[in-house]
Amino acid sequence: MAVLLAATLGACAAGPAADGANPDAPLAPELSSAAGAYLAGQHAVRIEDISAASRYFDRVLEHDPANPALRRRAFLLRLEAGRLDDAAPLAGELAAGAGDGASMARLFLAIEAARRDDYARTLAEVGRLEDTRLNRALGPILAAWAEFGRGDVEAAERRLSRLAGDDGFAGLYTLHAAMLAEAAGRIDEAAERYAQALAQSQTPPLRLRLAAARFEARNGRLDAALRRIDASEGGVSDPAGLKAMLRRLAEGGDPRAPTAAAGMAEALFDLASALQRDRGSDSAMIFARLALRLQPEFDLAALLVAEILDDRQRYEEALAMYDAVPAGSPYRLLAQLRAASSLEGLDRDDDAARRLEALAGERPELADPLIRLGDLERGRENWQAAIDAYDRALKRMGPLETRHWSVLYTRGIALERAKRWGDAERDFLRALELRPDQPYVLNYLGYSWVDRGENLDRAKAMIEKAVSLRPRDGYIVDSLGWALYRLGDHAGAVTHLERAVELRPTDPTINDHLGDAYWRVGRRAEARFQWQRALTFDPSPELAADIERKLREGLPKHQDGPAGSLGTGTAERGGRKPG
Repeated sequence: MAVLLAATLGACAAGPAADGANPDAPLAPELSSAAGAYLAGQHAVRIEDISAASRYFDRVLEHDPANPALRRRAFLLRLEAGRLDDAAPLAGELAAGAGDGASMARLFLAIEAARRDDYARTLAEVGRLEDTRLNRALGPILAAWAEFGRGDVEAAERRLSRLAGDDGFAGLYTLHAAMLAEAAGRIDEAAERYAQALAQSQTPPLRLRLAAARFEARNGRLDAALRRIDASEGGVSDPAGLKAMLRRLAEGGDPRAPTAAAGMAEALFDLASALQRDRGSDSAMIFARLALRLQPEFDLAALLVAEILDDRQRYEEALAMYDAVPAGSPYRLLAQLRAASSLEGLDRDDDAARRLEALAGERPELADPLIRLGDLERGRENWQAAIDAYDRALKRMGPLETRHWSVLYTRGIALERAKRWGDAERDFLRALELRPDQPYVLNYLGYSWVDRGENLDRAKAMIEKAVSLRPRDGYIVDSLGWALYRLGDHAGAVTHLERAVELRPTDPTINDHLGDAYWRVGRRAEARFQWQRALTFDPSPELAADIERKLREGLPKHQDGPAGSLGTGTAERGGRKPG
């Protein structure tokens, strides 16, 4: 099925997407002809504006309603755009056929039947799914929950057991076996199944740990559930919200034991998440939409849809999804943090900053909104505002833990750019105490020491270690090359800077650095070529002026040296750029 989707929606490859637009905005009237609408739809697919693409292909279909290829294309685009009511009229005919779209139409009909509690029809449609690797995972789970919906628990367990011998689906099988046991009231068996699922990995996924915690809260083990959140706190954006949800469950609040629809929605979401990790966003989007079709209040599925929209730079649509996550949801904070990122994507930085400040005020115990605010202000080069936000975040953190290295690192960058080197150096050193082998901190601090002519042997060793940890990071390789240049090892610099240009061929600063190194080893024609090349890659005005001067005059005899000014040295954009 994933292969079929890839073939059918092959034109959905990532392109230079425009900023997200209102999906309900009227389409251009001059594109009412079939040819015009088709070309506009193809363009919308290329820029991943699936909402517009879907409506354009609707227009094409109006001109040729019997065309089977157009019907398949329109159906799949409607699913991906979240227009599931509009997709329904096309599903029956497509499901009766073969080829692209038929299997997805059968899956859609299975989900629609489950929404009506018509589980016999769900089983029939699941039985007609094509025999693909993906369907061999999805089919038994959907069939198991449909049997459960019909009241036949033993048949449900038999259906699910088809996954038991497949190591590739062991995690899915154990999770759904645990959910099914709980739904059937077999609490001891469910507890054993959840324990088995958690034991399959030394670091179980957060989602699995949360599923186990919900089970414990529903079944008289609230303390154990709360401890599970405490143990996961480093990966939980809103532990207080999750704990409040667990307490509501313990008191008898919704949701209670899994239902057939909830089990199916979970399966669709699990596969959507896996597909998204594999960059299969077309298929992932459809599965996530179907999960929401079954469970409209499934906040994690809504967040996944919004995440895919964000990746496609459809920021307005993503923002609407994030804002729809209700205030009582334990995922509301995460949704609002991501909403701020969508606002940044829309160049609404001031709105993003106000939203983050409001979140920080609403949740005075959490550092996350202030960390994100610091990152926002740092991106705008508002160094003091960034420092202030990071300061406030660190005050909320209590004793620093290993995971807090990144806040010290990013505050250190802001301090260094604000010309407060002593404070910046302390933050970098403290970050390395927390994470001694963190390559970006090693690189930034080592580079800065070389720039200042301080601790040169240690600085070089730190940058070399960073390169060994990230050998394909062009910025870090550039740092080593430029450090060697600044230390007078021009031949050594050439070797590393040539490698950096291979890794980052269009970076103006790295090309400029290689030009300088070529000049110092006497390869002056190549130096001029690199400088001219750097000018074609949109350098900053300051860098462009420096390169143009060098093209006219060359380099002076004594420009470089460990205690001198960098001149064209890499700033945050280059070797010291955060990873």
